[in-house]
Amino acid sequence: MKVLVLHTLPPEAVTGDRYSEEFDLASTAEAVAEVLPKATVAAVRGEVGEVIDVLAAHRPGVVFNLGEAPLGRPDLEPHLAALLEWLNVRFTGSGSETLALCRHKNRTKAVLEAAGIPVPRSGGFPCIVKPAAEDASAGIHSDSVCFNQAEMELAATRWPGPVITEEFLPGREFVVSLWGSGEGEHWSVGETLFQGGVRLNTYEAKWDSESYEYRNSPLVYNPTMEDALRERVVSLARRAWGAARIRGYARIDIRLNAAGEPAVIDLNPNAALSPGAGMHRAVIESGWSFESFVRLQVALA
Repeated sequence: MKVLVLHTLPPEAVTGDRYSEEFDLASTAEAVAEVLPKATVAAVRGEVGEVIDVLAAHRPGVVFNLGEAPLGRPDLEPHLAALLEWLNVRFTGSGSETLALCRHKNRTKAVLEAAGIPVPRSGGFPCIVKPAAEDASAGIHSDSVCFNQAEMELAATRWPGPVITEEFLPGREFVVSLWGSGEGEHWSVGETLFQGGVRLNTYEAKWDSESYEYRNSPLVYNPTMEDALRERVVSLARRAWGAARIRGYARIDIRLNAAGEPAVIDLNPNAALSPGAGMHRAVIESGWSFESFVRLQVALA
């Protein structure tokens, strides 16, 4: 089967305090192509006509979709998937409706609540203020955790778009990586270890390897935890996967409240596959090969 690994190019200039590395998918595309004999890599800016021309030139049986930011805009990620759907082209990962849903945290939260899945409650202190329609921890910084009304209002003004304010859960934070068909039958659990006063995964912790937050929030796999807690965390992640109709692979962020009860704090369909990080690392930590993972995604497209 002919596979086209399609990825978006980083923007010529990034806005605000974001890092260009966030949008550079070249190494990820090459890592995927390396394990797929005869796969072709194509980089696009993301214009509709450009994508259609690339598909017409290559005529792939499956597109491995790494289109995270068409035209340098993460909010257009669902649009690229929708274009592939419209053209009846098979592609890996979640569909446009899931990608659009998970970009909007209030809508995602409503879907999870309707399915009986615990999420942080709205209101009260301490709380966390974060962008309502962003990913990759954009707009989340150490001062996003607020302990009174004045801090909350100040944090809300730092982001130019709409924000969501919800209960800050003080307990352990886990990331459950799921992949496969159905409800994500394959999984790997990691835990972010917060040290030195760091309380959450900030944008700096994800993208600035020289930052204090990065050094003091390492992610470890197969963390020490009771079997009952691990089962609850994985089960909760699978329920969230099903509620959002995720396909292929995803990372589900789960945090414990003060009573030790888990709640879903974020859904990340089509999670990052960059070598040594994200889903790539989770798959390896679970004992899988990256080649097996990639081939499974193509089979599930």
